[in-house]
Amino acid sequence: MPSDPTDDSLSPTGYDAELFELADGRQLEVRPTTAADGALICELYESLTVADRRRRFFTAFKPRIEWCSGWADVGSRGGFGVVAIVHGGSDNDGDSGVVVGEAGYALRTDGDGDLAVTVAAPWRGWLGPYLVDVLVRNAATQGIANLQADVLMENDPMLAILRGRGPVALGHDDGVVRLSIGTSGTPPSWPPLDDRRRILVEVAGGRWSGEREADDAGLATVMCPGPGRRGKHGCPVLEGGRCPLADGADAIIVLLDPDNDETARLIESHRRMSPGVPILVRRARDHGEDTVADGCLEVDSNGRRAVAQVLSIVGHGDPGSSGGLETEQSGDSVGGL
Repeated sequence: MPSDPTDDSLSPTGYDAELFELADGRQLEVRPTTAADGALICELYESLTVADRRRRFFTAFKPRIEWCSGWADVGSRGGFGVVAIVHGGSDNDGDSGVVVGEAGYALRTDGDGDLAVTVAAPWRGWLGPYLVDVLVRNAATQGIANLQADVLMENDPMLAILRGRGPVALGHDDGVVRLSIGTSGTPPSWPPLDDRRRILVEVAGGRWSGEREADDAGLATVMCPGPGRRGKHGCPVLEGGRCPLADGADAIIVLLDPDNDETARLIESHRRMSPGVPILVRRARDHGEDTVADGCLEVDSNGRRAVAQVLSIVGHGDPGSSGGLETEQSGDSVGGL
């Protein structure tokens, strides 16, 4: 259990340093980072394999002290970071301890945070999820509604951490998926400062063939894998609650199995709770005939044509706008574990 924090452990964001007693007599300290922690973070990256660094940076990049100090100081730029240090035992260097993990998020220009997590191999399994929980709680206290992360599709540990928090996909590119998790419950909401027209796509696997075309057309898209893939979090629309993604959408596309009773209930709930929002669906079989749900439009099965269809309904976005899709410091936060 964490020890009682002292006043000196309080960070500018209000997060308290925590101290855990380990079974072998050592102690694990988790506290906010400052620029002075650059050397500690460099030590952690030095201990990683090339494969580990690729999962974090998408290359074999080995950061220098200047980069590590800048990342450790992310809190001074409105973000937040923590470092996990083990004290005690023969492996420790004096009283400074051994760093076994770090995590943080940088502010994005769309109003969300961009998160990353790195954990030394012997400590993976529980420490990564715990550090993400710390980030999520702190972001919520700062009024940051969502945390995003670019993750290699092969990075199963990081994908598992995020998928346990009911994520939605914001896009895919060259083996990388951008996921978003909510900080005050699930599902996440739309990035508050992204003023592009918003298209919610309910699609199995959370991947849509029209993603790239929609982005090129200046549309913001979110891909939700559907109620059956939301696990313990469930679908708020089907449970009588509100979905911030549906509430803020300019159009909703439902590409889930149209003959599934749950899909039918989802469509009807969208119609009832989002009046005036165009809902595009696939044809279903009804008594041997192909039908489209009442009050809905049939969506084109081709992603490019579906985007053109949506644009004809909601109007064109601004293809020249990035929609606020950058972190405040390029390269601050990608990958994980």
